[in-house]
Amino acid sequence: MYRLIGDNHTLGGLPFSAQVFLRSLEGVRRNLARDAGLSGVELRALARVAEDTGITTSALTEHLEMSEAATGSVVEALVKKGLLNKPASNSRLDDAEFRLTESGHAAMERVYLEFQDAITKAADSLDDERRFAFDSALLKMARKLDAAASTPRELDT
Repeated sequence: MYRLIGDNHTLGGLPFSAQVFLRSLEGVRRNLARDAGLSGVELRALARVAEDTGITTSALTEHLEMSEAATGSVVEALVKKGLLNKPASNSRLDDAEFRLTESGHAAMERVYLEFQDAITKAADSLDDERRFAFDSALLKMARKLDAAASTPRELDT
């Protein structure tokens, strides 16, 4: 339920709990990034490359919702840290396809295992049946949200 209380916009029910859950996940991500010696955006970029080996600059730029120049700075920082390959010197940045280095793979393995551990510990009060139902419900909701996001809609003007 949405309400305006003074100058504060508030949600209740499922939207509120989802918002709190997402903020908690963001806190976990921030801690994982810090522990790995990365900024939040560097971890997001590294994780995206880990999920889609050979991702191009334009796709990474779209994922990060940054300018190509800003994405280039993030990429350069990851290259300097030895986590991401440096594209061939004769290729333009917008043609580049990125891959993790051996150190990048090791860093992502640590991050993913620690993230998995954090989620597992957070769900320790759920039995297998409830965990399966929760997982199923989250995936169904995500698919519906993704479908709604890809459908253009008119805005009231």
